[in-house]
Order: sequence, then structure tokens, then C-alpha cells
Amino acid sequence: MVQRDSPRHLRALLLGPGLVIFLWALWAFIAFVLFDRDAHGLVIVGVTLVLFFIVVLLLRRRGWADWRTGLYAGLFIGLLVLMYMIPIRGALPPDAHALNQRANAAHADRYDYAASIFDEVVARYVAPTREYILQPHRIFLVKDTAYFWNAQGGYVPSHIQAQLYRKLLLASGRFAEQEVELRTGGCVNSPHGYVVIHHPEREIFADLWAADQFEEYRFGQRVQMPGCDGVVAEPEGEPA
Repeated sequence: MVQRDSPRHLRALLLGPGLVIFLWALWAFIAFVLFDRDAHGLVIVGVTLVLFFIVVLLLRRRGWADWRTGLYAGLFIGLLVLMYMIPIRGALPPDAHALNQRANAAHADRYDYAASIFDEVVARYVAPTREYILQPHRIFLVKDTAYFWNAQGGYVPSHIQAQLYRKLLLASGRFAEQEVELRTGGCVNSPHGYVVIHHPEREIFADLWAADQFEEYRFGQRVQMPGCDGVVAEPEGEPA
């Protein structure tokens, strides 16, 4: 019985992750061929899921997909989540430390310094809408701090930008680890990383992706979740 059923397990083992990869490829096709970067994310997600479920139903009708396929697909998604959550490793490059030292020396107040270095990091990268779909390796595979720091002028995912910014704040020696928190929120169809600095009077949001997306964004503000449709909270006074 086990031997007779083993081809089904093998097919499910291959088809489960294959469906996840197919879903990602379908998502990219719909996001950038059928639509453009200005299309709303919910529309793209909706069309993608409808077409994907049609494919899954056809596979089930033909007997090619069963509960084992879903199990292996779920396990593969879990693996991707774990890979996403692995923090970047390695020290900041010398030029990052030099930039950090200049910003540190220019501001006596540590929150002014944090705002200054925030602007520096924002200026290094671009964040085209849904670019992560085209560069999944930068989300799941690359975990090197120097690699991302040297990607100046290119795309770096929001959660990686947040980690770089946090590394700079900690390297300055002006913030303790518990004062600088990495957070993840939902942004329509993807995780969204940002930093929260714990000020004695309030939380200071440092959202590098938002600063690139919204002209009105200012250091300290937060962005609406889960839609990421715009800035929804003004800073309550100047950080002190």
C-alpha cells in the first residue's frame, strides 16, 4: 500500500511547491503585463487568486492535486516565511559608519540625529510599487548587510531598509536595542517593514518605504495599515 501510494506523495511533493512558484509567476504576469504599477493592489490580487483557484480546481478534477498537495504547498509557504524573517547578517561597511558618524556629530539631540540618518537612508534607495514581485531573491535569499548597503540607487525591500536603519541607530551608541523596534505590518498583499523609536512621550515611526512613496510623509508619521494608502497620523509635536 505504501509503495503503491508513493507516486502520489512524490507528485504532491513536487506539485505543492510548484503551485506556490506558479502563483508567484502568475502574480508577476498579471501585475506587470495585464496591469501596470498604478493599478490597485487589491484588483491585482483578486484577479490572480481567481485564475489560480481555477487552475487548482482543474488539477483536482483531473486527480492531480489532493490534500497532500495542499500540505506540501503550505509547508513551502512556511519555509518562505522563515526565510523572510531571517535578519540580515554582517557588519555595516566603513562608508556606512563614516556617514553615521557625520550625522551623529552634526546633531546634539539624538532624535534629530535619527531623523537626519533616516533621510540619508531614504535617499539611497528607490521603492517602485510591487518591485518585490520581480526580485524575490532580495526578500528570501540575500541576507548580507554589505550587499544591501551597496545597492545604492536600486531597489531594497522595506524590511531590509528598516534593518539597515536600525543597525545605524544602534551603531551610533545613542539608542539601546529595546528603544528601536522592528515592526511588520500588512500592505494589501505583502508584509511591510518599518522601525518604531520609543520616545518617552510617544512612538516615533520611521517608515522608509512610505517616505519614498508619499511626498507628504515626514519622519515620525505612520502609514495606514493594512492598505498602505497614505499617511494617517501626524507627529504629535517635535521629537525632543
